[in-house]
Amino acid sequence: MAVPGASGFALRFIAGRFKGGEFPLRPNREIVVGRGSEFDMVLDEDMVSRRHAKIVTLHGQIVLQDLKSTNGTFVNGERITVARLKTGDKVLIGTSIMELVELDREQPGLQPTRENPAARSAPPTADAALRTEHAQPALRLPAQATATQAAAPPSSRATLAGASPPPPAAPPPEPTREAQGMSGRFPDDDVTPADLIELFHANRRSGVLVVESPEHGEARLSLREGALYHVALRPTRATELLAIDAQKALFRVLTWTSGDFRFDTRLPLADVDTTLSLGTREAVIEGVRQWDELRKYDAHLPTRDQRLALKRPLQPRLAALSAEALDTLQLVLNLGEVGLVLDASAASDLETFQDLLYLLQNGYVTVT
Repeated sequence: MAVPGASGFALRFIAGRFKGGEFPLRPNREIVVGRGSEFDMVLDEDMVSRRHAKIVTLHGQIVLQDLKSTNGTFVNGERITVARLKTGDKVLIGTSIMELVELDREQPGLQPTRENPAARSAPPTADAALRTEHAQPALRLPAQATATQAAAPPSSRATLAGASPPPPAAPPPEPTREAQGMSGRFPDDDVTPADLIELFHANRRSGVLVVESPEHGEARLSLREGALYHVALRPTRATELLAIDAQKALFRVLTWTSGDFRFDTRLPLADVDTTLSLGTREAVIEGVRQWDELRKYDAHLPTRDQRLALKRPLQPRLAALSAEALDTLQLVLNLGEVGLVLDASAASDLETFQDLLYLLQNGYVTVT
């Protein structure tokens, strides 16, 4: 529900230690975000500068400006100096991700800009007196926000000072992973593994992004100053790590559609000499491209737990197969199970599935 007098828009915390909080935006205001207790939106954490950024709601626009902060301000994963916000934009300050959301269309007020790359241009010419004359009560987000607060229902979200106090929170649980960094769920928090990698890459963070999926298992992605250099996978119910290269592991993680994540700065980074053959952004883009391509074959592909065998009698000629398809056929003969073939193949999952589909459709192998 919109706060009385609000413009109809708010910044909603969708990930980080303040997850579940909302900061309603009012027209004709200048809001300062920082670690200093005197500011309008107080984010008390190390990654936030004392005076980090400001939000100007003037002339029907919502404009975010970085105030030469140490760690930067990001909109949709891109570091910005000044940006006009539109509904759905995601803002990263410190370890907090906020989304600009629409609360009440019946209230007159601000109109976020439509998608327009040219809109991110010169700083707004806001009258500094607006802040004193029309001062907005501050939203206080305490440094000791607990996981219970973060997961609170909408009725107990953080509100403007002076509004009706939220109902008392339940006693906090035992210490959680919140203290170790950003955590949440996808797609509930409107993020994907690709979004998270991009955010930490743009913010040059060092740590381990742990992604857990009941269906697929656990992945640990090691980043050093924003560069993703290693990915390790442990399948569900397995005790050992999967013996596949980091880039192939990354491409699999990018296909996970639901699960939990946390960014942990206390876990040791992977001690490996090899790195991804592609840069962080290039690897993510290629992984998403391969996933899009793979989904075209969804209706025709065997599942990972199905077994394949050589078709007998074998009618088509082996000489007609490419060297890559022959390698895949050999793995089918040796291992049988589709999942084991994918894991053992030196090719990507997309290329291996394409080989398997060709072998099935042309009579070389059959599902047993």
